[in-house]
Formats: sequence, C-alpha cells, structure tokens
Amino acid sequence: MLGPLIVCYLFLGGTGAGACLVLAVLGLLAPRELVAVRGAGGDGAGRRPAGAHAVLRPPAAYRRFLAPGYRAALVALALGMVCLLADVGRADRLLLLLTSPAFSHVAVGAWSLAVCAVLAVLAGLAWDGLVRRWRFAAVQVLQAALALAALAVMLYTGLLLQSLSAVPLWATPWLPVLFVLSSLSCGVVLVLAAAQLTGAASAFATVLGRLAAVDAAVIVLEAAALAVFAGTALAGVGGDFVAGRTAEALEASAEALVAGEAAWLFWGGLVLAGLAVPFALDVVLARLRRPRPALALVAAACVLAGGLVMRYCVVEAGMHPLLAMAS
Repeated sequence: MLGPLIVCYLFLGGTGAGACLVLAVLGLLAPRELVAVRGAGGDGAGRRPAGAHAVLRPPAAYRRFLAPGYRAALVALALGMVCLLADVGRADRLLLLLTSPAFSHVAVGAWSLAVCAVLAVLAGLAWDGLVRRWRFAAVQVLQAALALAALAVMLYTGLLLQSLSAVPLWATPWLPVLFVLSSLSCGVVLVLAAAQLTGAASAFATVLGRLAAVDAAVIVLEAAALAVFAGTALAGVGGDFVAGRTAEALEASAEALVAGEAAWLFWGGLVLAGLAVPFALDVVLARLRRPRPALALVAAACVLAGGLVMRYCVVEAGMHPLLAMAS
C-alpha cells in the first residue's frame, strides 16, 4: 500500500509547508518601518513609508534570516516532490494524475505542494532582495496566500491517510490534527536551525526565543493529540466500523503501535527523543538571552527525527496488522 517513499513525502511535505507557514507569519509581523522604504509617489527624501506606496527593502539582517529559511523550506518541498514522483514511477503518470478531472487526494496534495513551492520561491526572492521594486502591500498579500497554501499542505498530509478508511487506525479525525501539529513543530525548528547556521540568530535572539516557546507549546499539544490518537485506538474507537475483522484490525494496529516489535521506536524515537527532549531544550532556549547554537541544533534534530519516526510508526502500525490478517 504505502511504502517508505510516501512516508518521506508526508514528512518532507509537512516540514517544508510548516516552515513556509512560520516564515510567512514572521514576514507579516515584520515592522514596515524597518523593512520598507517610500517608493514611487513619495517625497524622494528616502524617509520610511507612512502611506500605501511602500516598497520592500529588507535590511541585511532580515535578508540573512528569512531568505535562507525559505531556501531550506524549498529544499524540503522539492525533496518531497521527488519522493512523490519516485513513488508514482514515471513523470507522465504524475502529469496524468494532476490533469485528471476526477477527484484524488494525491492530486490535491500534489497541486497544493506545487502552489506552496511557487509562492515560497516568490517570497524568498522578495526577502532576498534579488528582485527589487516589490510593493510592500503585494508582499503582504503574497505571504498571506503562502500561509494558507502551507496550511493546506500540512492538513492534507493527514487527510491523505484518513481518507483510506480501509485502514481503521487512520480513520480518525485525530490523525490530521497530529500531522498538522507535527508539521508545524518541524517547520519551526527548521527555521530555527537555518537561523543558527547562517548567523542570523544573534540579531534575532528575542524572536528565536519566542519561536522556541511556541515550539514547546506545539509539542505539548502534539503529545496530547498523540495520546488521544493512541488511546482511542486502544479503546476500539476509530474506523468506519467497530465490529468484526475491522475491530480486530484496529486493536492489532493499536497494539503494534505501542507494544509491538517496533514499540521501542515509538517510545524511544518519538515520545522520548522527538517530544520530551526537544520540549526540555525549547524551555531552556526560550529563557536564554543569547543564542545557543548547539542546543538549538540538537533540539531541531530531535524534532525532525521524531516527525519522521511518527509518520513511519503510524503508517506501519496501520498497514502491517491489516495485511497480516488479509493473508
């Protein structure tokens, strides 16, 4: 049914989209008096804009912060597309899938991913300063559209599995919630890691501290969603039917997730390394007054590894018991 390439596609697409959402919000919150100058229609004195004809002129600190973040997000989105293409098998099959008038969750996801990537390229160019004469208002609209597209991709990665109602473990509304929160956390740490690697962290220590606090809050929500997702499955609540072999498959999937042969990956790779450790590090980073690159990069690595492990565990626990029963 779903192989490792789809797991990577779900992870990379969600991570890239999460980073795009974070970057778009940061761009929307950037003070206009710091990142724009008066353009056509101004007084020509070079004073900061007060009217509608502001032109984006990001200073070096903002270019070094936001532009590399967009590049990192685009790498994740591009790799996700490569995984999707490799799973489909041939480029003509993907083109046929995209142009087919029939509704398909995979087609919707691919289109959402493509739109998100195109908008991210434009936003990255705007903040990189390579293309000048960007109207500040136009960039704000672009970033709002990017935020919506990114949110659609984040939500889709969970809806894709939920739509496969033949797998009882996935047929729950808690799965998209879990995937959205995981994608957001992965996106936050990708932005944090990019800022540390480019040296922009020193100029945005306060912003990064607040991002670490946001990530800590998201991790708490993700842990709660994971607990409800696993708990309802263990209690037999899920799927379109809760009788017969469907109930047996749901019970087998839930047990495989938390107590099966790969349970060590769930508890060690996801719960401990992917949630508990980065939460503790985020709390420390949120309280510090200056950057701690080593702590930030360790926290980012843990969150990203945990996001990949979560998707792998959910996919494997849903499929293998069902395939075993069918055989």
